[in-house]
Amino acid sequence: MERSKLYQLTDEASKKLYEPVNDIESLNQWRKQMINLIDEISELKLSSSIDLNETNNNRSLDPTDWLTARHIAHQMLDTCLESIQSVRNRPVWQPIPIEIRASIEQEPLPEHSQTLSNVCQHVLNYVFPYTRGNTHPRFWGWVMGEGTLGGILAEMMMATTNINAGGCTHSAVLIERTVIQWMRQLFGFPESNDSGIIVSGTSIASVICLATARRKFLTNVRQDGMINGPRLIIYASTEIHVCI
Repeated sequence: MERSKLYQLTDEASKKLYEPVNDIESLNQWRKQMINLIDEISELKLSSSIDLNETNNNRSLDPTDWLTARHIAHQMLDTCLESIQSVRNRPVWQPIPIEIRASIEQEPLPEHSQTLSNVCQHVLNYVFPYTRGNTHPRFWGWVMGEGTLGGILAEMMMATTNINAGGCTHSAVLIERTVIQWMRQLFGFPESNDSGIIVSGTSIASVICLATARRKFLTNVRQDGMINGPRLIIYASTEIHVCI
C-alpha cells in the first residue's frame, strides 16, 4: 500500500514539474503544491524505509525498485539541466557556510546504508551550491572545462557503458584511434608510425610527455632506475604548471 502511494505521489510530482506558470501568484501556488508533495513523499519514504538496493537473497547491484530508481534518475537529470540553464542567475562562486563545512568535514564513517534518494539530496544540498565556479560563464580565473549539455549527456552515457579503452576490439578503441587520426591531420603530424592516447586533461598529458621523453633518453630506465642514468635537465618558464 505504501509503495503504491509512493508511486502515485512521485508521478504527481513529476507531472507538476512541467505545469506552466504565468505570473508570480501562480508560481507561488505551484511552489507550495510542490513542497507539499515533496513533504508527503519524504514522510512516506521514511516510514516505509524503502531502499532501492534492499534485497533478500538477490545479490545483484541492480535496484529492486526500478520505477522509483527511474524517477530519481529523471529528477537528477532535470536538476542538472536546470543548473546549466539557470547558471547565469547565480553567483560565480560563494563561500561554504561554517555549518555546512563542519557538516562535511565532521561527517562520521557511515555504519549503515542510505537510500539513493538521500545520497542525491545530500549532493544537492552540500555539493552543488559550493563548487569552484568553473562552469559559470563569468569564471575568468583560469582555463578549465565548462559544464555543458553535451558534457552531461556524454558523462551519463560513459558511466552507462563504463568502457575501458585499454585494449581488445570494441567501439571505444576504434573511436579513440579515429580521433587520434583527426588530431594528426589537424596538427600536420606525419602519417607513418603515428600513434597516440586520449587522456583526461592537459595535466596528465604533460606528465605522459615527460615520461615519454625520459624513456627516449633513458632507454633502460625501468631496469636501471633513475640513479644509474645520466642526469636530465628540463627547461621551462616561470609559468610552468604545478603538475610539472
